[in-house]
Amino acid sequence: MPARSTYAAMGTSAILIAAGLLYGLQGADPLPMPETVRLQAATQSYRPAGEFRQGTRVVDAPVETIAAPAMDVMKHHVSEADYAFCVADGACPDVQSRHRGDLPQTHVNHADATAYARWFSDRTGVVWRLPTDAEWVRLAGDRAFDDSFTAEANGSDPSRRWIALYRREVERRGEADLEAHPLGHFGVNDVGVADIAGNVWEWTDSCFQNGAVSADGSLIVARSDYCGVRAVQGKHRGFVIDFVRDARSGGCGAGVPPDYLGFRLVQDLS
Repeated sequence: MPARSTYAAMGTSAILIAAGLLYGLQGADPLPMPETVRLQAATQSYRPAGEFRQGTRVVDAPVETIAAPAMDVMKHHVSEADYAFCVADGACPDVQSRHRGDLPQTHVNHADATAYARWFSDRTGVVWRLPTDAEWVRLAGDRAFDDSFTAEANGSDPSRRWIALYRREVERRGEADLEAHPLGHFGVNDVGVADIAGNVWEWTDSCFQNGAVSADGSLIVARSDYCGVRAVQGKHRGFVIDFVRDARSGGCGAGVPPDYLGFRLVQDLS
């Protein structure tokens, strides 16, 4: 399989022709592995994604301590050229793309990303999948964030939370970056993963959660998943309807919409 530098020099038609020749000549031969970053097993502090209530009031979910198994994560987003091979093989939907190896594949929905994961798993002989929201927070390293509000905004006066949310939304609306940047443009974080919290939000496999919090706010006492909306992660956590490819045109379940939707995959080691 050509290297990313080779993809960058190839035009759209050349990429598709090469893809067709590759699969026609090699059949089911496995593909080479992408560059990855290894995360060792650990414990992790994590605030669940979704909407949680204490009585009738919306409040922050409490932080939980969870097990974080060892995994390998793709250092870079899946590129346009990477995705083009899946399209050429008939396993992925054809989406907006220039088929370049130096650009992340964007304009993909949750089903597109999972189709690629299934195809790539088959072609490499190793199971790849989208990360969960918790796993994304972990691989984000020093670029992860806590989207909780202050104690005052979680208090008995709901208007305090509305005001805090409004102020946050106003600040984020000035951060849009609609230029297509090459892989590596935003650098690597402290664990070696590239382009975290740039202008490509990443699909996770976590469903939007509705939950109830205990009276003292320390425990989640009930929760349910709504998987028609998935958590996406980038400069901030968002929730996007699973069939949406461009959240700026509609379908963002909550908050300021992501600039672009893309993805990277992880591999379990246990």
